[in-house]
Amino acid sequence: MTDETQVKRNISVETTVSIPKKKKLIVNWPTGKFSIADLEKAHPTAVPITLRFRVKKALENGTIKQAGKVEGEIGRPTLLFEKID
Repeated sequence: MTDETQVKRNISVETTVSIPKKKKLIVNWPTGKFSIADLEKAHPTAVPITLRFRVKKALENGTIKQAGKVEGEIGRPTLLFEKID
């Protein structure tokens, strides 16, 4: 029978952790009117909250402007945006 302290001494665990570099998301603003859903279709690998944050910052910077909203049958209206040239 083996001693418990001897077993603990012989256990070794090796792990390698590789942290992938995150690429900065560059949003290509569509021409004409677009919604956040359109941006999600154009950038499928992006996290939706990241796109919403980029839209908020672009509105503050004046890169895009709000161009109206589409009323649906149920739920909240869909906001439309437009790129400022």
